[in-house]
Amino acid sequence: MTLSIPFRRVLVGAVALFSAAALQAQETIKIGALFSTSGPGAFLGVPEERGARLKVEQLNKAGGIGGRKVELVFYDTETNTGKAGQLARRLIESDQVLAIIGPSSSGESLQVLPIANESKIPLIAHAGTEKMTNPVTPWVFNTPPADRVVAAHMLSVFKKRGLTQIALLSATDGFGQSGANVLKELAPKYGVKIAPHEEFNRTDADMTAQVLKAKDSPAQAMLIWSSFPAPTIIARNAAALGYNKPMFNSYAAAGKELLAQAGPAAEGSYVSSMRLLAPDTLKANDPVRPAVMKIYNDYKAKYGEAPVTYVAHSHDALSLIEAAVLKIKGPVTRENLRAALETVTLTGGNGIYRLSPTSHGLDPDSNSMVLLRAHGGQWEATDE
Repeated sequence: MTLSIPFRRVLVGAVALFSAAALQAQETIKIGALFSTSGPGAFLGVPEERGARLKVEQLNKAGGIGGRKVELVFYDTETNTGKAGQLARRLIESDQVLAIIGPSSSGESLQVLPIANESKIPLIAHAGTEKMTNPVTPWVFNTPPADRVVAAHMLSVFKKRGLTQIALLSATDGFGQSGANVLKELAPKYGVKIAPHEEFNRTDADMTAQVLKAKDSPAQAMLIWSSFPAPTIIARNAAALGYNKPMFNSYAAAGKELLAQAGPAAEGSYVSSMRLLAPDTLKANDPVRPAVMKIYNDYKAKYGEAPVTYVAHSHDALSLIEAAVLKIKGPVTRENLRAALETVTLTGGNGIYRLSPTSHGLDPDSNSMVLLRAHGGQWEATDE
């Protein structure tokens, strides 16, 4: 049988269209990941890498995103800001990834922020500083609640408890300075006075002098704004000095490390935290509880242990990318992904994301923070 030329052209065209459609369905979505899996930030990066690999495995087991397999291209930044920048450029220029998730720390993320905007690639960072998304820049998003969100949560707790003067102990690093500045800005709106304010290096071996000034002041409670190891050392110093007022920590200390390392000295202290740290103590009607419990149970089934808070940073980042890609009509490009991300509403492990051109992360109304109390060597959600 001989096919006419017009029919053959139609057939060839149909085959070409079918092949293109098949190719699009099989197209791999390459996501770059920068985590501090070594160095002082490993306590952040290791669980973030695990959370990312868990989500990618789940996506691919379900057929990928819209039929496209997800490939994670991961590099360890070693908690080095310069290396984070170098590896970001490698992901963008050599690996040709669609988007980048991470880095783990505020310092590294601030290093990568201008690179993402300059290169026009979506970056979903895992930073605590509000400088990542305030002001909003076109290509940069963030999954943890910024220090402004946490500060507002802590100040609202103080107001509800009738605490009008707070002693602030903060680290001299970027995280500590940013948090202290935001707290001082917001405190008058809540009727809270911050005095005294004492600073320290996060890795100092002793903060007795700072704790003593808080103890001898009229302040009704102490707020510690630092990542580890400082919160552990301050808790021990406070116990040794007989400090008997309420002690609160920022979300940087929301982990099992404080309970394990400070022991009885941490008992009765509080932390502003995301929910993944104590999901089974949440109220049944908590709107974020179902998403948190799924991450918790899936992670525990895969790794044989309970997840720490930071797992949700990367898991949520990939969930946001998944939701955005499914909204895209046509080719999945960096620009199309960026635009789609600004339309995503998603309940994740860290809270409820309502992304828009003017909001690239969690906001004070995102249900991201809960107050946890150390009780019997465990964290438990408590009424604020």
